[in-house]
Amino acid sequence: MEILNSIQNEFSNIEKIRNSMIVAKKIQLHSGIDGYDSPQAYGIYRNNGGQPLGVVGKDFEPMDLNIFLDVIIQSCVQADLDMSKLSYKEYANGSKVIFELPLKQYQIATPMLGDTLATKLQFKTGFDGLTKVSLGFYAYRLWCSNGAKGWRKDIDLSFKNTYGNKGKIALFTNEIISTISNVEKYTSDLGKLTKIAVTQKDIDIFFKKLTGNSLADDKELTTRKRNILDKINQSVAIEMQNTGANMFSLLQGITRYTTHEMANASEEKLMFTAAAKYSDKAHELAFEYLN
Repeated sequence: MEILNSIQNEFSNIEKIRNSMIVAKKIQLHSGIDGYDSPQAYGIYRNNGGQPLGVVGKDFEPMDLNIFLDVIIQSCVQADLDMSKLSYKEYANGSKVIFELPLKQYQIATPMLGDTLATKLQFKTGFDGLTKVSLGFYAYRLWCSNGAKGWRKDIDLSFKNTYGNKGKIALFTNEIISTISNVEKYTSDLGKLTKIAVTQKDIDIFFKKLTGNSLADDKELTTRKRNILDKINQSVAIEMQNTGANMFSLLQGITRYTTHEMANASEEKLMFTAAAKYSDKAHELAFEYLN
C-alpha cells in the first residue's frame, strides 16, 4: 500500500507540473512597414500570447517542455530518485525555466552545531536563445540562509522534439548520478575549508582576486568600491565570529554578501545575475586551496 501511495503521489505531482508548463510557439517578427525587408528574427511566445519570452534567430527551436520533463522523469527514475517532490519554476517572466528536485540535507563539519546544508538538483532550460540546457545543484546553508550555486555543468545534449532519445536519456542519468556525487564532494570540501586558517593578509589577497580591489588599496578606492568592500568585509566578520578565521568562513562571508546584499535574498538573482558570478568565482578561489 505504501508503494502504491508513493507512485500515486509521484503521478499526481507530475500531472500538476504538466498542466502548468509553458507551451512555446515560434513566430516570425515582421516590421509591418511596406518597402522594408523583415529580418530573420522570431519571437518565442506562450501559446496563449502575451509578451515574448525571447527574440531569436531562425535556427533556434524552443524546447518542448513535455519532452524535457519526460527525459528528466525517466532519468531520475533510473537514478532511483523520488519524483513526488519535483517542482517547476519560471524565472525572468518565463524566459528561463528550472525543474528542481530536493536531495539530502548534509551536516557540514564546522564549529557550529547542526550546521546544515540543504541541496537540490536543478534542470535548466530557456526560451531566450541564451540559456543552455544544464544540470547542476543548488546548495542552501540553513542557519544563515545563505544560498550558493554549488556547482553547475552545461550538458552537451540537445533534446529535439522527438521521443527517440534513449541513448541521450541514459547519458542524462549518468550525469545525474555524477552530480549527486559532486554534491557529496562539495559538502566534504566545505568541511575541509574549516581547517585552513586565514589572516587579514589572506583576506586582502582573496578580495583582490575576487573584486580587483582590496581593503589595502585604501587610497586608490572610489567611494562606491570602498562601500562594496566594507559590506563584504562585514559579512566575512559575521561568519568568522561563528566559525573562526578560516577559508570556510571567508567563503561563507562572500555568499552571505551575494545572497543578502547583491541578490536581496532573491533566488532568481542569485542564479542569473552578477551575484551568481561572484559566488561561483568565490567558490573557485576557495577550492583552489584544497588542490
